[in-house]
Amino acid sequence: MADWAGVVSAVIALVGLGFVVIQLRGATAASRTQATIQFQAAFLRSQEARGRLQASFPVHVSVLEQVAPGCSNGEVRTWSKLTDLSTEEKRDARVVVGALNDVAQYVVDGLALRSALQQYHTVFVRVGVLLLPFLELENSRVKGRSQARYGYRIADLYNAGISYHLHHWKHRGRELVLDRPAAHGDERIRLVLLHSDGSGVGRHDGIASEPNSKGLRTLYRRWKLRRTVKRAERKLRQ
Repeated sequence: MADWAGVVSAVIALVGLGFVVIQLRGATAASRTQATIQFQAAFLRSQEARGRLQASFPVHVSVLEQVAPGCSNGEVRTWSKLTDLSTEEKRDARVVVGALNDVAQYVVDGLALRSALQQYHTVFVRVGVLLLPFLELENSRVKGRSQARYGYRIADLYNAGISYHLHHWKHRGRELVLDRPAAHGDERIRLVLLHSDGSGVGRHDGIASEPNSKGLRTLYRRWKLRRTVKRAERKLRQ
């Protein structure tokens, strides 16, 4: 009888543990759903600033040759120091930085980064190309002292966006461009951020380079995409 009592107790304990696991999974799913809803609503609030930024924010001289080789300053507005930017451009930059920081926070709160990448990975890359030099100068050392790490999570989103585009089967082999009006006249100019062969802008130092791996190409790409997304999620949640 004592043995049967022990078995019954063990079964009851296992059933109880199963209910706990189910409840935890339900709570996690609810948290992710809520985070996704909040993310979408919050991100829409920065839509106008993002539109202006992608249409007219000048390109930093350090990346001009990568995205528009052979173009002159007459075709593409450029900048090299913060004083080259207008008050309105700095304001839009800070609004967009705040929106992307919110994306990172929603990942911390339960949003699956893959969900954000599926909808906005092109935005993360385009905005990253324009704003990372801005953030580097904003965070530059003053009188030998490091400043606050303002907007540092944007590098993680930018890097994740590049990897998502290069390795996801829907986007792999396609150009990622930023089409915008030329600096003067009515013409438009195409800034090619990622070429169809995978070349283009590089990852930011915020995330270390991926180690090499061997295996079937398709499985490798899937593994690398999953690993990159998970790594970015962990970093954002630190």
